[in-house]
Amino acid sequence: MVSNIYHEQELMRRDHAARILLQFFETAVFFFVLLYFSGAVAGLLFTSTEDVAAGDSSLGRMLWYPIYALVLLLSLKSLPQIFRAATFTPLIILCVMWFGMSMLWSIDPSVTLRRSIALLMTTLCGFALAARYDWNEMVQRIAFVFLVLAVLSLLTALLWPTKGIMHEIHEGAWRGLWGEKNYLGGIMTKGLIACMCAFAMRPDRWWLWLPGGLLCFLLVIMSTSKTALIISLVSIGLFVAIRIFRRRPILRIPLLYFSVMAFSLFTILMLIFPAEILGLIGKDPTFTGRTDIWVLLIESIREKIVLGYGYGAYWLNELGPSYTVRTSLEWGVPSAHNGWVEIWLSGGVVIVALFGLHYLITLLLSINRLKHGGVESYWAILSTLMFLFFSMSESTILARNDLTWVLFVATSVKLFSFERPYWRNVAEH
Repeated sequence: MVSNIYHEQELMRRDHAARILLQFFETAVFFFVLLYFSGAVAGLLFTSTEDVAAGDSSLGRMLWYPIYALVLLLSLKSLPQIFRAATFTPLIILCVMWFGMSMLWSIDPSVTLRRSIALLMTTLCGFALAARYDWNEMVQRIAFVFLVLAVLSLLTALLWPTKGIMHEIHEGAWRGLWGEKNYLGGIMTKGLIACMCAFAMRPDRWWLWLPGGLLCFLLVIMSTSKTALIISLVSIGLFVAIRIFRRRPILRIPLLYFSVMAFSLFTILMLIFPAEILGLIGKDPTFTGRTDIWVLLIESIREKIVLGYGYGAYWLNELGPSYTVRTSLEWGVPSAHNGWVEIWLSGGVVIVALFGLHYLITLLLSINRLKHGGVESYWAILSTLMFLFFSMSESTILARNDLTWVLFVATSVKLFSFERPYWRNVAEH
């Protein structure tokens, strides 16, 4: 009898140890996958900026295959939850399917097919992340990924300056693990937001997330990326506003009034004195040449306004439809530098309407968390707005092999699935 009880206890201990080991392995795999989607691993493997940018090279594609295998492996454990989440988020599924179907009218069907599969695997990673972890677990892990990226970027710039600091263009600007300073600025801005939200959800880990957030903000400054700096400052302001809104109900009306007035004043000044206002932040009315690109791309959009040129096909052929843009601007424009323009080129007005509707609902659901949610509202609102801000200057919408898209999908899936709130303590409830 005693021996049987001892045997059962021993089996229970072994099962518990096995579960812990399995959870640790799963977390480590998720960590590596997210790290790879950030582009940091490729930044370390390749020595030149051109090689990093050429992510569609044969070698670059081969390096992604093991990552896709890991995404499938991670998805297997949460298949029921993923299928359930897919029923709640039909618009994302339709967007991915539409880009897959664009192979039928694409100017390069083989490229569209290949890149659509990459988009599918990137989106699946977001679903797996949302299905596997609750709000707190997800944000804590995301923040830790960015913290590691921040530390590695700092060490790269200090110990390997030929790699971590730009010398030819934008001399002295830090670029960390990536090929260009704006990549570092963008990643660290997202890291700042993740650290702030992780702190809001687990204040007892202040010793980790406050220094982590400060490090991310320091790297944003060292990158000299004006867009990243502005979004970082706006994000800090929004974080404070959300904190006041949640903790000080009496200040909600004055806060809303001040926000509306400040936004209205900024809009009026931008309309009357655009050059002067942009000059204060080191920008020009063309947003460093971006508006010149957009004007030319609008002409391309008009030629295929309904269906587009096929997912990922517009920029591929140097002598294709992008030839006019590149010759007119006299440099090798790699992308639209605007997520909405990019998806219009790829999938026409249909994809813009589908994703626009999905984003609008996501934004409304995130704001609704202020009233009906817990401390996950910090991440839901800030990450959703961050995605919109960056989509204005980067091609992040429905982007394959991109960490920003993975995080947006994971957050959106949780919001559409009405996942239960995360309460830090009873007092918050």
